Amino acid sequence: MKWFVRGGSGEHEVEVERSADGFQVVVDGQEHDVELVRLDGAVASLRFVEDGRSFHVSYDRDGHRNWRIGVVDREFPFEVLTPVEAIDASSGAAGRGASEVLAPIPGRVTAVKVEVGSAVEIGQPLVVLEAMKMENELTAEQDGVVGAIHVAPGDTVDAGTVLVELGSGDG
Repeated sequence: MKWFVRGGSGEHEVEVERSADGFQVVVDGQEHDVELVRLDGAVASLRFVEDGRSFHVSYDRDGHRNWRIGVVDREFPFEVLTPVEAIDASSGAAGRGASEVLAPIPGRVTAVKVEVGSAVEIGQPLVVLEAMKMENELTAEQDGVVGAIHVAPGDTVDAGTVLVELGSGDG
């Protein structure tokens, strides 16, 4: 599964797959074989197979996206986002003006929840995209008016496909 991790050193793309001996972890394109052994509650031993480094880590999840990892006497707060959440978060930072809602991953449109000319508010559902047997609700990243809809239920789309165009509604 792919995640986007934001922390003190910026944003990193992290992909994690279970392997026969632990986990295959790819961070910003660099592969690591990792063994994870849970020790007690929220404490685990993490060993990097390729060089034998081992760390005792503690972890705490605060809400949906926020995590804290403790290694020795240091603590690292970070935010973990799915690809859809990462797209929504970066689009939301774009501010006012026209915007496009893009498919963050390939999938099939299962629902379009707005019509051209509809006024929408930040966070309002626009399109539901099914990918990898999960439904992802894509929402408005700004207040505005739906200027165009480029998909219909049943359409298959690639990552980056423009699904909906929003205008600022200022005129």
